[in-house]
Amino acid sequence: MANEDSSEVREQLQDIADQLRAIGQTGLFYARREDAEYDISRYELVLALAARLFALTDTRSIEEILAVYSGDIGVQSPKVAASGALFDAQGRVLLMQRSDNKLWAMPGGMVEVGETAAQAAEREIWEETGVRVRAEQLIGIYDNRAHGGRAPFQLYSVTFMCAHVSGTPHPTSEALDVGYFGEDALPPLTNGHRARLPQVFAWHRGERTEPHFEREIPLPGDLDG
Repeated sequence: MANEDSSEVREQLQDIADQLRAIGQTGLFYARREDAEYDISRYELVLALAARLFALTDTRSIEEILAVYSGDIGVQSPKVAASGALFDAQGRVLLMQRSDNKLWAMPGGMVEVGETAAQAAEREIWEETGVRVRAEQLIGIYDNRAHGGRAPFQLYSVTFMCAHVSGTPHPTSEALDVGYFGEDALPPLTNGHRARLPQVFAWHRGERTEPHFEREIPLPGDLDG
């Protein structure tokens, strides 16, 4: 029993260390891009603390683990984001106006380490609009290469149909404005959401019941002619 307890504690410590690592690396990425000296120092400290914590459960030294944290970690894979579709009683979908490009989109953002995609969608809607929701159905997994996404990396966006739990939509630090919109009165949308919202409305009307996904995406060199 003691060994089982020890193993469980070890796994929990490693999970906490991994989440701290993700916070530190993500924070450093943005801090270095803005050349924010103090933020760089803070996120470097977060990485150092994560390495110290992980070293308590591993045979490697703090310095060895920190070197791994500070470098290229293994195989690169697509990033994952999550968003949610929330409708009101009039059949209008909740959208938020992004602060970076002033365009509108369903609330959503990057999935954080330790979250499921559904939890990320629920969190992002809360952070961006002040509304609590519950993700109930998978609408689809969208590859940004197929939907005009402008991210400088391949991104899978997992979109859920959500149910309202509590709260009234309002602008936040992450959204210039929020509101419900009908399909025939949509505001200027981001590229990816222009392609996605017709399917979202079809789901709401019950015209679609199977989640969307791309089986393959032809690259420019694969196209005929």
